[in-house]
Amino acid sequence: MKKKSNKKAYWTQQTHLLKADEYICSACGYSAKKALKECPGCGAIMSKSKYDPTWVDEAEILDMIFDD
Repeated sequence: MKKKSNKKAYWTQQTHLLKADEYICSACGYSAKKALKECPGCGAIMSKSKYDPTWVDEAEILDMIFDD
C-alpha cells in the first residue's frame, strides 16, 4: 500500500494538436490522462493546475513542413 504524502504539487496540462491532453505532476513527473486530486506516482496533494500550450509548437512544426 502506498504511503500518503503531505507535500503539495500541481498538474501541468499539456495540450497537443494531434493527441489527447495529458497532465504532468510537478513533483515527480507522473503523466495522467486527467487531473486527479492526488498524484498516483508520488501521492502529492494537487492544489492547482497550469496550462502548457504544447500544441502551438506542434502547429509551427507542421507549418514549416508544409511551407504555409
